[in-house]
Amino acid sequence: MQHHKGNADRPGKNGETVDWISIYKHGHDGDAEHPLKYTFLSLFREDPKTVYRELKRKDPRGAFWGVTELTLFVSTFVILGVLNWRYICFLVPFWYLGHCLFYLNGYYRHFGGNPDEPLAWGVSSYDKLYNWVWFFNGYHAEHHFRPKVHWTRTQTLRERIVEQQRVAGVRVIKPPHALAFLDPDLPSLKQNSRQKSNGRWNLKSARLQEGAN
Repeated sequence: MQHHKGNADRPGKNGETVDWISIYKHGHDGDAEHPLKYTFLSLFREDPKTVYRELKRKDPRGAFWGVTELTLFVSTFVILGVLNWRYICFLVPFWYLGHCLFYLNGYYRHFGGNPDEPLAWGVSSYDKLYNWVWFFNGYHAEHHFRPKVHWTRTQTLRERIVEQQRVAGVRVIKPPHALAFLDPDLPSLKQNSRQKSNGRWNLKSARLQEGAN
């Protein structure tokens, strides 16, 4: 809901990000947060009240069904927990770790991206097996640039803008996003911050040269 409004933006003058799940929201000095902190703490930072208010403002019917789903989910936990407390001990760790994997995957879909350049908002992985199994989820820079394009057409979109992406400095990793920490070219947090600063100047220079020509 807010993710594509902010596109993993850095905190503004008020210290807040537009994107509620931005990897820069809890970072320091414009750097991304450490991946382990982001992965294991993000679930506890969620604010259901804020999400509900925003959803209700845009779609009251959707907000109603969202609350209904959450109520049924919590009720199921409580009822089964009362019937057998071992159920809670078994399910909760898997439920929590499932969310952690979601945030780990999300972290590396943006780490190394450039929140100041629309073409480079996301980070892409073109691993064939990953994209065949996960509905071309690896084309994340393309998805951020044109989020309304259906996943079956993201490959075609990339073919049309690949040269523009090169100039913009779109980051491409070799493994799937969830395994991006294994990427041989993965920058450190400080390197990532410096690369983005250099990328802004390189992109500006390239545009000035194009304008001169």
